[in-house]
Amino acid sequence: MRRSASIALACAAGAAAIVPAAAPASAATPDLGLVVPLLAPMLPGQSGWVGTLWGAADDVCDVRVTASGAGLTITYPSNTQSYSSLSKGDSLAAGRVDYIAFNISVATNKLVSLNPVTLNYSYTEKADGATTCTGTKRTGSQVATLPVVSVTGDAVTQKTSTVTVPKKTPVWSQLVFQARKGGVDDLRITVSGGPTGLVVSYPQERAYTQPNQAAALAVGTDDFAAVKFDATNVAVGTYKLTVKQTYGGITDTNDLTLVVV
Repeated sequence: MRRSASIALACAAGAAAIVPAAAPASAATPDLGLVVPLLAPMLPGQSGWVGTLWGAADDVCDVRVTASGAGLTITYPSNTQSYSSLSKGDSLAAGRVDYIAFNISVATNKLVSLNPVTLNYSYTEKADGATTCTGTKRTGSQVATLPVVSVTGDAVTQKTSTVTVPKKTPVWSQLVFQARKGGVDDLRITVSGGPTGLVVSYPQERAYTQPNQAAALAVGTDDFAAVKFDATNVAVGTYKLTVKQTYGGITDTNDLTLVVV
């Protein structure tokens, strides 16, 4: 199942500096800091991996970061379990940047908002000339912002608008759908309409098709549903079909263009 772009890692475009922002004169400048404090936006009810970009002003190692925020459930990679570290290990050289990712689940009743996410971190400032992770232990905290955004329209978006099939042989095609809201359970999809002679069928000889991974479609995720088109008795041309999606007592319809070649 593919994840949508809305839950991709936050990008570093627009961040010219790769070192932490300067601290007040009375405080020591941290060796590790957040470069981009704005995270990728998420939808109410959505879960997914979100990245934070960090920069080092000195050589650091044993980097560990935890995250917390109201209305958010946050988990970490299976190999660290209780914290996240850098994508390329737990060390970062001076002047370099790397990502640290967290799996964030947004409550389904979360309103549109800008949500502070507290990032508590610890690391070792490597001693000069050290070849192992030895030096001075440091800790700190920074705040990132997670936008929770809303969407309008149907809970399910049909991302496939056109299917091309050969006239000479029946073929399976994939129709891609994305859930934009919660409650998309037991999603059932049918295709109707089109020219006389067109035969549409579904996996396991059912009267409908469903997403490939599971009958439910999680918020912010894409999945495909398989549909078999037999156009052997149809003239070459372009036709309009109707795709019906049923879930949770709701029925939506969308157009699908079928091109027979």
